[in-house]
Amino acid sequence: MRQLPRKITLWLAAALAVAIACPAHSKTTTIAPQQTPLLAQTPTTTEPELTPKIIELRQRAFRLENQGDLWGAIATYEQILELAPQDFRAMNVIASLYGQLGQFEQEVVWAERAIATNPEFSYAYINYGNGLVRLGRIEEAQAAFETAAQLAPDDPLGAYSLGVLFENQGDFLSAIEFYTIAVGIDPNFEDGYFNLAAMYANLGEFEAALAALEKVLELNPNAEDAKAMRAAIEAELNRQQQRYTRIIVRPSRTSLKDFVETLRKRALPRRSQW
Repeated sequence: MRQLPRKITLWLAAALAVAIACPAHSKTTTIAPQQTPLLAQTPTTTEPELTPKIIELRQRAFRLENQGDLWGAIATYEQILELAPQDFRAMNVIASLYGQLGQFEQEVVWAERAIATNPEFSYAYINYGNGLVRLGRIEEAQAAFETAAQLAPDDPLGAYSLGVLFENQGDFLSAIEFYTIAVGIDPNFEDGYFNLAAMYANLGEFEAALAALEKVLELNPNAEDAKAMRAAIEAELNRQQQRYTRIIVRPSRTSLKDFVETLRKRALPRRSQW
């Protein structure tokens, strides 16, 4: 299962709904987590004014995040909120940062704050759902992802998040359904095609898996994990053909599943939503 690319900054990640949780990083500062923040009193959809000071703080937060100082980045975004208390995008980025630090309760709290400030901000529901998943609140997470998909029907991440949710529950057919919706919304969504290929391969639908991988490689010719999966599937198909030829016995279709599952897990830190 693929993780969305991390080459973009966390501010852009918030704007594009790229809200990804991953294993905790070591602290690079001694800043302590904030206490549970108060929810915003007045919902708004108005973007905050970009003053020179806010722009400067954003740039500092970008640098800190790129340097791996996530605690420092959180503190900087909190400074932004002191200047712009209704900045729901900053709240959502803080939620994402807490998710990366493994602070999933805080991820949920800050995503809730972003939602309370702007109930139509679909990307906050993605972070909210991610945190809920890691806390074992699966039904609530599913509802959050469904809300994100409803609020932004032209954005693939709501459906993609539902696909990841069902994949992690072992429901590959439902995962295929939502990954298919995601790539239907965005035909250039490479990670959606990759996860679709993995699901088809795990179900033994190798031709469909190869078709999805061809799309991945069309979009990204340097995708080494896609090349590795394609080679594994082709090798399995070749072994199956040899078995038919030599012993005329229907081959087992389980051997590749273990390989693909291993490959999928190995790719998890880069390719999954959580």
